Amino acid sequence: MVIVNEITMNIVKNAKDGESIYSLASKIGFAYSAVYRWISELERYGVISLVRKGNKNIIKINKNLIYKKFRELDNAVSVIDKDEKFWRLVKTLKLKVRFVRGTAATIWTKGSFVTGDFYDRIYFLEVDKRDADKLKTALRKEGISYTEGKAVNKRPLVWIIENKDFEIKKKDGLPVMPLRELVEWGKELHLENILEQLDRIYKLELNARYAEVVTNV
Repeated sequence: MVIVNEITMNIVKNAKDGESIYSLASKIGFAYSAVYRWISELERYGVISLVRKGNKNIIKINKNLIYKKFRELDNAVSVIDKDEKFWRLVKTLKLKVRFVRGTAATIWTKGSFVTGDFYDRIYFLEVDKRDADKLKTALRKEGISYTEGKAVNKRPLVWIIENKDFEIKKKDGLPVMPLRELVEWGKELHLENILEQLDRIYKLELNARYAEVVTNV
């Protein structure tokens, strides 16, 4: 029998030591009979033990390997869900924001170049100072973590950069820094790999300009 399903995931995620099955069923919104059935299955695999106290079956959680795998799967699914929420949110925000740095590079290159930060679900989002608090509120409402520079071990992670008087372009429905700004950023940091992809896609003749600069030095 396959034991990974919506009910067992909810049981493992929400069950507390000493809790009754009735209490857990009420909390996760499934029928008592269904919760009892799947707890019995989890008990077979040593994930949960049922201890009889009076007329109640009390839950005891055994944090064995299967339990840990359930939690790892839940965390992975949670990251993907929040990531999808974030990208939907950005497209509907009525705030002055734009993607910058490596996130903008990944968007402008249409994914042909994916930065390490983007791959790790860290997104650089510039916001007008006047809209910063509203942005943070919107992210918190969706359970999406953010930082303003400190290391945070949560994903997805929005790296907020407050600024003012910046230009926004739309690329595939996403607010992003203009291509010319991205190119200048890439030049300043000597990010030839990104510039090469931008040059290939948008025919910017960047190689010719590099050659001219090198010749004049």
